[in-house]
Amino acid sequence: MAVVETLMLANHVEALSGLLYIHGGGWSHHWRPDAPPGQLPPSQVGIAVTFLIPAAEAGLTHSFVLRLVADPDGEEVMRLEGTFGVAVDPGNPDAAQRTALGANVTVGFPRPGRYLARAEVPGVSEREVEFWVHDGPPGSQPGTQPAGPTEEGGTVPGYM
Repeated sequence: MAVVETLMLANHVEALSGLLYIHGGGWSHHWRPDAPPGQLPPSQVGIAVTFLIPAAEAGLTHSFVLRLVADPDGEEVMRLEGTFGVAVDPGNPDAAQRTALGANVTVGFPRPGRYLARAEVPGVSEREVEFWVHDGPPGSQPGTQPAGPTEEGGTVPGYM
């Protein structure tokens, strides 16, 4: 069965020739920009995914679903569905293969708080990454300063 192998959030991603090009990847905190009153601020999010497909399933079509959901209520703020597949590798027909997906989306997060990014091959495999949405510029809220060394030799709290 095809499985979700990798899931990562980034500032921008591209998938070209089976490879992922990730810019600003691996974050777990996002700061919403300001927006006019009554409007959700638009947030740019890159989602990088790889799927691992067994050799026996090469040539078949597989479905996937990407979602961003608020936690704990599960409110879906973004959903992307599609299909993927790989051809049989003529040089090594018994080898599992990977395929890469890069999605850049504009999302209106309804509120600050904890969210989950989910990638799945329905009924087969799912990966989940948690992240936090904040208002204001980075470091404007206690415990959310960028991670890094402190004078005491530790790291700044607030990052996972």
